Amino acid sequence: MDILISIFKLLGGLALLIYGMKTLSTQLKKLSGGKLEKILTHVTDNAFKGLLVGFVITVATQSSATTTVIIVGLVNSGILKLRNSIPIIMGANIGTTINSQILRLANVKGSSILTLISPATIAPVLLIVGLIVIQTAKKAKYKDIGQAIFGLGLLFTGMITMVGIASSFSNLPIFRELLSKLSNPILGVLAGALVTAIVQSSAATVGILQAISTTGIMTFSSTIPIILGQNIGTCATSMIASAGGNKNAKRVATVHLYFNLIGTILFLIGIYTYQHFIGFSFWDGPIDMGGIANFHTLFNVVSTLILFPFIKQIEKLTMITIKDKKDEDEGEEKYLASLNKLDDRVTTIPSLAISNANSVIITMAKIANKNFEKATALLTNFNEKNFERIKEREDIIDKMDERTTKYLVTLSNKNLRKDENLKINSLIRIDSEIEKIGDYSYALSKIIEGMKDNEIKISNTAKKSLNVMFNITDEIIVKTIGFLKNENIDLATDIQVLKEVAETKREKYRLEHIQRLKNNLCNVESGISYLEILTALEKIADHCYNTSIFLSNIVTNRKFITKHDYMNSLYQDNGDSIKNKFNEFSLKYE
Repeated sequence: MDILISIFKLLGGLALLIYGMKTLSTQLKKLSGGKLEKILTHVTDNAFKGLLVGFVITVATQSSATTTVIIVGLVNSGILKLRNSIPIIMGANIGTTINSQILRLANVKGSSILTLISPATIAPVLLIVGLIVIQTAKKAKYKDIGQAIFGLGLLFTGMITMVGIASSFSNLPIFRELLSKLSNPILGVLAGALVTAIVQSSAATVGILQAISTTGIMTFSSTIPIILGQNIGTCATSMIASAGGNKNAKRVATVHLYFNLIGTILFLIGIYTYQHFIGFSFWDGPIDMGGIANFHTLFNVVSTLILFPFIKQIEKLTMITIKDKKDEDEGEEKYLASLNKLDDRVTTIPSLAISNANSVIITMAKIANKNFEKATALLTNFNEKNFERIKEREDIIDKMDERTTKYLVTLSNKNLRKDENLKINSLIRIDSEIEKIGDYSYALSKIIEGMKDNEIKISNTAKKSLNVMFNITDEIIVKTIGFLKNENIDLATDIQVLKEVAETKREKYRLEHIQRLKNNLCNVESGISYLEILTALEKIADHCYNTSIFLSNIVTNRKFITKHDYMNSLYQDNGDSIKNKFNEFSLKYE
């Protein structure tokens, strides 16, 4: 019974350790305010820079899993190249060893100064300080800092608990027998890999080893294979993160696996060859917390030094393992592949998830614009195949809209900053507006199909005016896409002005159409079709305008309650510019 109680206490300490690590990592990510992803996206072909960035970010977040998940998401989104991700992963592997170096402080002995900085002393201080900050802070940022401090306190408390309980295992024969069997390198590697894959944290499993090492019954021979196995098991996190992603996302996870697997094989060959022919004097001696931390660091540093010159070869190996299809799917599959960016696992990194959702919406807008251009072309040259393709693309837009909306709603339920909430709320509205642009582009093609089926003709004068409206509307859509991509607030003014020009032209053409009807130059059927087309164009321009309002919310970090508020803001800031641009666009579409 005492043994069972000790096991439960040990697991309780492990739970505190893991939860403390997760809390610390989560709050550090929030405090970064999306800067981690921006740093990673600016990594160039300089491998040394990538290595350093991977190391720094992992140390900053206290989690190599965070770094690898971000990398998988960025590569999956096409923001980061596969080759550029490899040195970042190497740097992350070195960075994660800092955890074990911190945890070794739990067994600090010696001078009074060292005792003061040991976890046993500072853990309760961190918990108290963290709790005070959480309870008293007014701003969310300071609450996040308090939670990060509290998480660090939990981490140390968990480690201290495990160290205290592990001593009761030292005299258990079954425990000694188990450790002796793990000195078999194959069994040791498998055990380390399995436990780490289950726990989803190499730092946590290294912490377990460090805690047990305080009993004095663990030797270098039984511990080294387990540490090597832990480095393989930690790849489970990136493998899971890549599931459902595209080929390059899976390749990133494979790179992580190959790096640790090759490093483990090389270390096993080198260590056991030396031990067989020469022998380590310390091989059967006890290993302590510092020894475990040092070997963990040594493995990742040496593996990186050995494999760093072979980045290109590692990339080729992963390309061979996960091959490209000979004939990539076109059409629907090509567009829907962009939905791979909406990875639920990336929702733990809101800034990246928001960026991915925005990217999918941009793709939707491009498809809608393509449908608009193809629909307008049907007026002069109706083609049944082109009409069917418009319908297929409209179905794609609907699927993308549904998936993106669900993704953003799920993301909105996360613990987000105020600016992130504003972005998500705006993107949900933008997603709906883009879908409506697609709807009316398809409706436009249906109107023209009806004209063809019923042999309805319109006059050359009407065709000329429609071509002007087509061109204005197309430019509004193109500028809306540009605004989505670049967040250039000046484009909001262009969209506003173009919409006003379109309204002026539309009113003029409607009056001209009424006059043609009075003069019997146009029949009722063609007149109805003409007005339906103008109405569809008006709706498309309206939804582009609405999109620009919600985009302006994001760019200016303001919330416009009505279109009237938005228009007043534009004219207040750009009154003279709007007047000049109105004259410019009016002349352009004369």
